[in-house]
Amino acid sequence: MAGLRAWFGRGLDQDYVDSINSFWTVLLLAVCSVGSFAMRYITTPISCWCPAQFEQSQYSYTQESCFLKGLYYMKPMPDDYDDEKPEPVPSYHLWIPLILFFQALAFKLPNIIWNSSKHLFTFNMEETVESLKSVQLTNAENSQVMFSDAARIFGSLLRRNRIILALVYLFVKLLSCVNLIAQFVFLTTYFRQYLAIRVGSYAGFDMDSIIKPLLVKDGYCNFQIHWMTTVHDYTVQCTLPITEIYEKIFTFLWYWIFLLASITILNLVLWAGYLFLPFLRDGRIAAHVTAAKGSSPDEHSITRFISTFLGIDGVLVLSMISWNSSELVSAKLTQYLYQVFLEKEEEFQNARGIYTGEPGGGAGPTGTEAALPMTDLASGTPNMEKVPIM
Repeated sequence: MAGLRAWFGRGLDQDYVDSINSFWTVLLLAVCSVGSFAMRYITTPISCWCPAQFEQSQYSYTQESCFLKGLYYMKPMPDDYDDEKPEPVPSYHLWIPLILFFQALAFKLPNIIWNSSKHLFTFNMEETVESLKSVQLTNAENSQVMFSDAARIFGSLLRRNRIILALVYLFVKLLSCVNLIAQFVFLTTYFRQYLAIRVGSYAGFDMDSIIKPLLVKDGYCNFQIHWMTTVHDYTVQCTLPITEIYEKIFTFLWYWIFLLASITILNLVLWAGYLFLPFLRDGRIAAHVTAAKGSSPDEHSITRFISTFLGIDGVLVLSMISWNSSELVSAKLTQYLYQVFLEKEEEFQNARGIYTGEPGGGAGPTGTEAALPMTDLASGTPNMEKVPIM
């Protein structure tokens, strides 16, 4: 079940925009794909004007043959003495379920890339968020132990990952934006053709010769019936009510994708700004530390905390914890991470004092604890709960 949720459900290492793209939109397109296939059997997909002498079996054959043919003429075939024959126009109504399926797959692809690549890094961000969500349900003593151990393990792992995880996350969001733009262009070209023609004319393109209809609503169908040694040619006029339903589906998807593309592009810009612009990033981290300490920390200390200890990946993980758990859990973990950072700075000052002969900053219990290697800081009480960092 965990594997299915990781691939098809909403992950704890995603925000709500990722969830809409990789889960809800995929579900919507899958329902449309199955529904469009079922429409062929629960509705009358085609209706042809057949000759009066046709029996029921001939009528059924005509309907089915013309529906499966997918090639129609916009005017009836001329007489034998007329050499000019019209070109058949293809209708892709038979391919609509498959087109919707590939659209759903394109929405899921960025999430598949994210789920496949995030496990290549040092820690599992989804496991971290899931473990810390349960901290709120424990008592104060166990909560303190778990936060302390998590902060120390988290701090040691952040020394290996600085920015790679954040870059991969932004790359996946960029892929979602590219997919949305490509699908919007596709839907505009084939299902909002008047808009595509207007925009193309402004750009100097002859869109009338470029854009071809994807679906045909009515036309003439030619077929043959072999009777004994004689071949009878028939031309019947048909309408396809099912294409009207398909057009309504794609029109709805056009508005959905337009809205989702606007939100996703804005979300990408906000995430990039939050992760890489100090005036957006440092304020929230400082607020979490201030809420825990009760006093405002030094601005340069916060800058060093983010640049030399947390890194961009740490800011990303703390943000995901805030999104999917609570702001309180994120602030509490930030407090313990800041304490580990201060201990490391004190350890560095003490070590420099030993080599230079200058007095260092006290080597009390805090200094003794900080002198332990980061890999040894993962140990906790024997009855501690699951370690949140994988």
